Amino acid sequence: MYKLAYVSVATRTLTSVDLQSILEAAITRNRDSNITGILLFNGTNFMQVLEGPQEEVEKVFEDICSDDRHRNVVVIYRERTSVREFEEAPMLLQIVPASHGVAPDGMTVTKDIALFLPTSLARHFRTILESFDTHGA
Repeated sequence: MYKLAYVSVATRTLTSVDLQSILEAAITRNRDSNITGILLFNGTNFMQVLEGPQEEVEKVFEDICSDDRHRNVVVIYRERTSVREFEEAPMLLQIVPASHGVAPDGMTVTKDIALFLPTSLARHFRTILESFDTHGA
């Protein structure tokens, strides 16, 4: 099992339709690749966690890096792990509040991302995800 997390900056204002399209494509691709994870968006920046077989995660990440809807992709976390944290979700999407950026129309902002994180998540990694709601990449 392998876990990778990155942050990036949206290249344009994304609509709820754009985010739904991203989510649907991720769910389909991730199911086929045995990958799970979560995607956070704060109106300007993305943070995503991918977990699964290392080769598959790196392949999917390579495709993500070439997506023109974002830029300045920075890996913030890579690790081999024996635990799959998001085992029930090929991909979750959470819109989080930010000091900048605006949630797309029709999207609900998650006020407390901690409610959607697995309780088994390592403390240091939980801190990274929970801090995303107020920080830009």
